[in-house]
Amino acid sequence: MRPVPWRPPLWLGARVRRALLAGAAVAAGALACGWPYWRGAPAAAVVTLACCGGFAIAGGLLAAGRLGRRTGAAFVAAAAAWAVTWSAAWDAGVGPVVSVFAQSVFFTAIGIGVLMYPGGRLEGFAARAWTGSAVVVMVGGQALLCAFSHPEWNGFAAAVAWPSVAPDFAAFQAVQRGLTAVSAGLAGGLVVILVARLPRIGPLDRALTVPVAVTVTVGVSGALAVQGTLIDHGVALEDVMGVYLVQGVFATTVPLAFLGTALRSRLAELTVAERMQRLTDPVSVENVRDALRSVLRDGTLELWLWAGGGYVDVTGRRVDTSPGEAPGRWRHEVRTSGGRPLAVVDVDVALRDHEPLVEAALTAGGRALETARLEAEAQATLEQAREAGERLVRVQAAERERLAADLQRSAQQRLRALEGLLAELESAAGDPQAREQARICRRELAEAVAELDDLARGVHPAILADAGLAPAMELVAARAPVPVSLDIPAGRFPREIESTLYFALCEALTNAVKHAGAGSIELSVRPGPDRIAAEVRDDGAGGAVPSPRGGLAGLTDRVRALRGDVTVHSPPGEGTTLTIILPAPVPGGDG
Repeated sequence: MRPVPWRPPLWLGARVRRALLAGAAVAAGALACGWPYWRGAPAAAVVTLACCGGFAIAGGLLAAGRLGRRTGAAFVAAAAAWAVTWSAAWDAGVGPVVSVFAQSVFFTAIGIGVLMYPGGRLEGFAARAWTGSAVVVMVGGQALLCAFSHPEWNGFAAAVAWPSVAPDFAAFQAVQRGLTAVSAGLAGGLVVILVARLPRIGPLDRALTVPVAVTVTVGVSGALAVQGTLIDHGVALEDVMGVYLVQGVFATTVPLAFLGTALRSRLAELTVAERMQRLTDPVSVENVRDALRSVLRDGTLELWLWAGGGYVDVTGRRVDTSPGEAPGRWRHEVRTSGGRPLAVVDVDVALRDHEPLVEAALTAGGRALETARLEAEAQATLEQAREAGERLVRVQAAERERLAADLQRSAQQRLRALEGLLAELESAAGDPQAREQARICRRELAEAVAELDDLARGVHPAILADAGLAPAMELVAARAPVPVSLDIPAGRFPREIESTLYFALCEALTNAVKHAGAGSIELSVRPGPDRIAAEVRDDGAGGAVPSPRGGLAGLTDRVRALRGDVTVHSPPGEGTTLTIILPAPVPGGDG
């Protein structure tokens, strides 16, 4: 049998192997740079090499991932600088001076890496200003320390190469204390910048940034506190090595925190399928949208599904996606396996950095999206029917008003003119029989005019078109056989709302008088920000049961065509309350 070639496990992919190689290379470099010290301190060597290698591995894994690639690269550079820092252990040649500047690069690279997460760039003036200040303070400050000191003041041998310019121990200590204070200020500024970002970033990034900010605070503060112990007269190389050791341990917590957040993000991608399945049961358009909002931590997420040749929202209304993305928003299109449009999610732009999680959530909810799309198509069809009914009610209201106006302007005027001619004919006729016939014709014509007036008022009363709902209902209440108390605002409503309310309220008053035996009636109309509520309350016998073929049935259909509703509360012996709810008119609409 031929031997089976060895294959690495799935978790040991190329990216992980590269990160492990980077960690091994940095650890080997640290071992070589600090070998004179490690020979006498094996325990410190184990701790430092593990931290140094772990620092580089964490940075390598971040650099190979989807988030924080440049942050990972900065951490790898910081790990390499930390390895070089141990060159001070040789205490000869240029090793010590390279060591102190490598330490400055180490801390600066960590700060820059933190500020570049997750977008890979320095965002905002504060981040760029901090970076410039850190380079000047950490590198320039170290240059000042070298210029005002001898190497032995820093714990190194007098024979090493050292760029002394004007050695002065008092100035050296002053620069040391000032540099420590300014470095502490930089550390605090870094934390302030991270915290100030929290309100502006998305919930997902916020969940990742908080533990990092805490870790930076603890790690950097601990490292700076240890650095302050070197401000003394009798500093030895052993003290410097001890400080490097403790600082490295503190600093290692930073990339580990970032690696933890990256693993947490990856875990969210792996568990999103189970969460989506649980949150979308039972499947509906609203449940799918709410599940995506929960999984992606974006309460503003909108879901639009493809239906009938265009996108619709969860209510079935058409959505125009042609103008493109709004500021601060990101639209992500989802297609079926066959390449056909399925859905669009409109989310906070911060989720663009978490596109794999968005993709995982949409893939996990694919079957639910397909089911929701069918529901959305049904919703869209229903919405089209509602819109058609709404347009029909508007057209009917306009036609009623036009027909009533035509009756009053043309037919009634002509009939009244004819009535006047008959009156002249009656007075001019000499024959008593002809005069009697003219009088009969004039009386019949007057009755026809009165009936035409009633018809015009039934079609659409002129006062409703001219003055609005309140005056029209005052006229109806004045003609009612029982007292009617009115509470109607004087403002105008759109034509279709006034017409619908008028005929519904008239029907309710008629029912209260004819069928309920009411002694008094209260009628009110209360407009609100999102709806108009009308109520007719009587003190009649109660026990009313709406009939499918009754007078209110047609008006109920008319109200519902405008997306409203009619309810009747009529307990026996306690009167009847009829409530009409209509949506408030859109500002700027037909009024």
